[in-house]
Amino acid sequence: MQNTQHRRREIAKLALALDVGTDKEAYRILEEVKYKNIVIKVGYSLFIKYGVDFVRRIKERGFEVFLDLKLHDIPNTVYNGVLSATQIGVDYLTVHTLGGEEMLERAVEAKKNSDLKLLGVTLLTSHTERYMEFLGSRYSIDEMVLKLANTAIQKGIDGIVCSTKEVENLKKKIGKDFIAVVPGIRPEGFPSEDQKRVSTPKDAIKKGADIIVIGRPIIKSDNKNEILKKVLEDIQTA
Repeated sequence: MQNTQHRRREIAKLALALDVGTDKEAYRILEEVKYKNIVIKVGYSLFIKYGVDFVRRIKERGFEVFLDLKLHDIPNTVYNGVLSATQIGVDYLTVHTLGGEEMLERAVEAKKNSDLKLLGVTLLTSHTERYMEFLGSRYSIDEMVLKLANTAIQKGIDGIVCSTKEVENLKKKIGKDFIAVVPGIRPEGFPSEDQKRVSTPKDAIKKGADIIVIGRPIIKSDNKNEILKKVLEDIQTA
């Protein structure tokens, strides 16, 4: 157990969710945090507006890039999307595990000979058991998350995006090591806002998180580096 915890402390990372409206605002934030060893997560809004050049400019500043697009399409289309991500230097890319086994296999095939890490998204946090009824599934949400996550890892996906509530169970039940990416993180003393399931950095890491994702508590802070310093200290001491 001690070896596992030591390994986790060494590889745990902080991903800053760059959820802002414009590239100018994004670059201001990147300038403020430029000396921090963090991953920058880019979602639909900024990527659709500013594209590949935006990603490259983040990379030029020395950050790893986590492109959160949740690719979910026919296998060949996802193959081409993943291949394109390798060509622009993305470090992490999300794909949706509901796309099925062949899609996952093609995604893994596309990233060969690159350093890209593929992260599988299972069910969104907005989904409830009513969604499972809508699908006509015989599985509960917890059962479906485990099924999708396990299938993705067995097919070669590098990691899973999951809640703190799920990460410990997935780490125990999936037979291979994988990167656990946990969003909805709030440092001590910060409100949960519209997040349904939140946890502190230390709690998430102790339960198995390898990358924790934080957005608004840092983005909205007048002293971003102070918050970052505290979170990075929490990661080291978890």
